Amino acid sequence: MMQDPYAGALGMAVESVDAERATVRVPFQSGNSNPGGALHGGVAASVVDIAAALVGRAGVQDRPGIEHGVVDLAVTYLAAAINEDIVGEARLLRRGKELAFVEVDVRTGAGKAIARGLVTHRSGEPGGSDRQLIRDPEASLEPDGELPPFARIFTAAPFIARLGIEARHAADGAALTLLPWRDANADRDGALHGGAVAALIDTTGAMASWSLVPLDPRNKASTPALHVTHHTPAHGEPVLAEATTLRRNDELFANEVTVRGGDSGRLIATGTVLYRIVVPA
Repeated sequence: MMQDPYAGALGMAVESVDAERATVRVPFQSGNSNPGGALHGGVAASVVDIAAALVGRAGVQDRPGIEHGVVDLAVTYLAAAINEDIVGEARLLRRGKELAFVEVDVRTGAGKAIARGLVTHRSGEPGGSDRQLIRDPEASLEPDGELPPFARIFTAAPFIARLGIEARHAADGAALTLLPWRDANADRDGALHGGAVAALIDTTGAMASWSLVPLDPRNKASTPALHVTHHTPAHGEPVLAEATTLRRNDELFANEVTVRGGDSGRLIATGTVLYRIVVPA
């Protein structure tokens, strides 16, 4: 884990790992939090990603040329962790020729359930390519007009500020964010960490949702569910996330998010974010 800059920035410690189970701990630190000391959902998603990947890799005999990586991640958030350590416990459900299916429970140090994740991890030979590049790599990465106040509040949160996520657009159920390349956000293989991608998708879907409600300090918001599919690793380039709110059902906002390379235009990840905003009557 010392080879993983992103996990190191979280303050994560690996307590145990083998081919069947892994346990990791993240002590509370303000840099992983939202205002008020609540753990950012991207941190919990990162714990799910990392703990599952430890189990996935541990069950495979490593050899030159083999690729390891999380290809699919789904997280359900159960409660908030406020000023508390969290522990992730990963358990192998099934291992096939290339794929390992892993379940992860995230709890506070006192045992309160925070989140549960299901992860598909792949270990296999390199292969595949992008069939098409939808985003124009020459398109401007500059902000699109005046950003609403809530966008600046989002990006000022300690965890998001440390990752470096920048708002580019947020209006009418659509949001665009940019994550510049930072070595501290990389995994042990030098690619953008899957936890950082998950946090970017979570944040961008939330921004699209917030663009549809008036800014009110009495509003309460959270992410009940996050789903991420990883397509291509990002190396040494910024990435752009584009979110659209597909449907609002009272307090619930269903969003789809696409992440592409800012220089290459390659498809990096896709995801869905179910977001909840409780608006006072």
